[in-house]
Amino acid sequence: MHHGWERVLIGCSVLGPTAQRWAIDWASGDLSCYSVTRVPRFRLRYQSTHLELPLGAFSIGRSSKCNLSISDELVSRKHAVFHIGTEAVSLEDLGSRNGVVVNGAPVEGRCRLTHMDRVYIGHEELVLIDAAKVTDGIETAPHILCDFCGAVNGAAKRHCGDCGRRLVSKSGATFKDRDLPGSMSQDPEDAEVTHTGQTHDVIGGIAEKAITMGRFEEAERMLLLYMDSLLERAVRQQPLSKCEEDDPDEIFSTTIANALELARGLRDPKWIDWVFRMHMATGRLMDAPTIEMLHELVRSQEYKRRRYVRPYLQGVQERAAEYGPGERFLASRLDGLAQVILARRSGV
Repeated sequence: MHHGWERVLIGCSVLGPTAQRWAIDWASGDLSCYSVTRVPRFRLRYQSTHLELPLGAFSIGRSSKCNLSISDELVSRKHAVFHIGTEAVSLEDLGSRNGVVVNGAPVEGRCRLTHMDRVYIGHEELVLIDAAKVTDGIETAPHILCDFCGAVNGAAKRHCGDCGRRLVSKSGATFKDRDLPGSMSQDPEDAEVTHTGQTHDVIGGIAEKAITMGRFEEAERMLLLYMDSLLERAVRQQPLSKCEEDDPDEIFSTTIANALELARGLRDPKWIDWVFRMHMATGRLMDAPTIEMLHELVRSQEYKRRRYVRPYLQGVQERAAEYGPGERFLASRLDGLAQVILARRSGV
């Protein structure tokens, strides 16, 4: 039986080093520097994304009103619903046309789920993860936890499906190239494509709903790794996605909008930094809505960091001769924004 602080450590281990540091401080009684929010115990692994399941109902179907909207002709508009309690999760088929399958068996009505149960809806697979059953560095059935990002992966995989890092066992030895029944090894290139392609659609929809509901901490947890991976690709001058069907302009505009919303909701300057860094890495001139939103955020939050503002503005000025009238106007608005930031003292 786990003590209270041990349960917190176990529950936070799947979220990586930041959550673990919070748990250790909690155990010592020092939470003076934290704004504490409850992390849901249960999550769904869908494609390469981990979706948090707050207490209550979590619906799945083709309808945009569902918590998770799946574009699949085999999925009904309101297909199924997860009922999440403090200690257990159950799944209910809402009379769907093609039914729900759990671990190979069709569901009739409502059934209780346990850790690592596989749920099949249409062509999609979802895996239930119970944070209380996952311990850092310990394999769970045919699965293992990524030491870098905390994602749960099949034991046959050599690289994490979320962050692409090399998976290691609890003894420190890397997994050998092997196949287990019912599993597939994943090349790091494939993991990266999944992370920047399909994940963009999944995370975007769920995070936008969380932002709309004012649940900014939850949205940040979902978006953080994905947006950091996009920034890393941009810094390396790589395409934002290797999937040909993905629109890089759409990915760029969506993630910029998400960063601005997180900056507004969390009042965290790192997301304003992220906007400047992403534009600087891609060599893009900010559009009018982004500049206006930054003007509002910089003034309301007294943003005064100079580290990324100066080099970005310098790059804009170097390309000024190439701009047309509309772009020159945007550049002048950026110059005014930079002057507000650079006029403040103690900026880093």
